[in-house]
Amino acid sequence: MKKVGLVTFLCSLLLVTLSFAQTEEGAYLNIDYLKVDSKDLAEFEELVNSSWQGVLGEEMTSENITGTYLYKVIYPGGQLSKYNYVLIRTYQSIEAIMEANQTLTMQLLDRNDGLLEESMEIVSHQYSELWKTEAGVMNPEDTSNSKYLVMNYMKVKPGMESQYLALENDIARPLHIERIETDKMHNWRTYSIMKPGGVSYNYNFATADYYDNLANIEFGFTNAIMKNVMPSANFTETMNAIIRTRDIVNSELWKLLYYLD
Repeated sequence: MKKVGLVTFLCSLLLVTLSFAQTEEGAYLNIDYLKVDSKDLAEFEELVNSSWQGVLGEEMTSENITGTYLYKVIYPGGQLSKYNYVLIRTYQSIEAIMEANQTLTMQLLDRNDGLLEESMEIVSHQYSELWKTEAGVMNPEDTSNSKYLVMNYMKVKPGMESQYLALENDIARPLHIERIETDKMHNWRTYSIMKPGGVSYNYNFATADYYDNLANIEFGFTNAIMKNVMPSANFTETMNAIIRTRDIVNSELWKLLYYLD
């Protein structure tokens, strides 16, 4: 069953692109979560550099896809983690994702170089998710890709989705702009999950914090930043307003290994 799942993934991945936090407003993301055994990490990364990037590069020639990014999950780490690599590909529409998948599937079926079989020996496709960009901030003077990404998975309370997004746009966004302007962050995004979904799914939103300097991950929202951006706001009350709408289910640190955009 695991091999069948990986075949499906590679016939739709060695086809997708990853640009989680550095994507345009309104873009759609296909995220694939991958698991590689600890003894195969070096072999997998070499396979990406030697073979996968050729397939992904072919996919980037299409106008449908806007970026492909491969991240290594630094924390949490260890053999018990559900996944340790994340492939993200960005598109301008859901239709573009479907078209890209069909195109890549045809490409893979025509390949006779053993890449599919070789990949199946060392990497397991765990699952995929479809996300939509809801809000974000980018530095227009620096469009380079950030080296590190802190991915925060959120469970927004039922009926509070609109309120949560309003708070992210009206309160969090200006504070992130301040952090970007003071070189404490590179850029920021808020995403909503489209598929899979339902009340039983662990999370329904995510925020992505991008950093060039790893040391900056410890500097989040502070009273000083709040006073500088919103002098009349009460820091505790403002933070509580956001906290009441959602729970942080999980927070992970990813490192960018490979990208095409």
